[in-house]
Amino acid sequence: MTRANTPAQPRRTTPSVSGWVRRVGGVRWFIRRFGFAQLFLKPARWMLAPLLMPMLRARFVEYRGASHPLVYARHNVTWANERCVELALARALMAGVPSERLLEVGRVTPHYFQGGHLVVDKYEPGSLEVDIVDFAPAERFDLILSISTFEHIAFDEPKATSEPPAVADRVAAALKRCRSLLAPGGLLAITVPLGYNPALDTMIADGDLGWDRATWFKRFPRRCWRQVSRSEAVRCRYGSPHAFANAILLAEWDARG
Repeated sequence: MTRANTPAQPRRTTPSVSGWVRRVGGVRWFIRRFGFAQLFLKPARWMLAPLLMPMLRARFVEYRGASHPLVYARHNVTWANERCVELALARALMAGVPSERLLEVGRVTPHYFQGGHLVVDKYEPGSLEVDIVDFAPAERFDLILSISTFEHIAFDEPKATSEPPAVADRVAAALKRCRSLLAPGGLLAITVPLGYNPALDTMIADGDLGWDRATWFKRFPRRCWRQVSRSEAVRCRYGSPHAFANAILLAEWDARG
């Protein structure tokens, strides 16, 4: 029996520290994004996860008037970063949506949940390896979901640019394409960590994403995540005081008329 705040075992786990580092983009990239200490701390958390996770207290996040259990898993050590709350939100959004009516941009949830839905991710095997802006399916979708993916667009890709206008253009194009793939009554929902991608942070601050609804979550001590105001969330720093994201945005767009 699994604990209330843990999913079934993910289908694929990191076989080695060296393999994990290769997949995330290399040692130099990782140190530049997350700091030198995390190069050792994250693999250590992964190795210790079977001992530590059973001792963790179940936590919940409030969303849509209900309490949703945080997701603790070994893969990507969700119990030690923002993925625990992002997956809780993803599970709430996915509930009741038929797999054939669901599109995920960036392969995240299949590592944790039984799915069967279509995933577009141009870099990860097991997905339809195509850029979302080039994706042209015959069908439309009731839910398009993206978990911690948009902050990497044009920022962590091969030959990525750090020029804010170029990043903003690529992000805007991806959002536009996603919205065009919604069926009537459909929903696009994305989560992004605040403070990670400066260009995306500027777009968020300036209101350039044009969401219909935005919900802001902040991390507090002992793995507590709570809804906060926009002003409180955007003041949070990435990597401090807790490792990785200290605040996330859940942005939602309804299908156009």
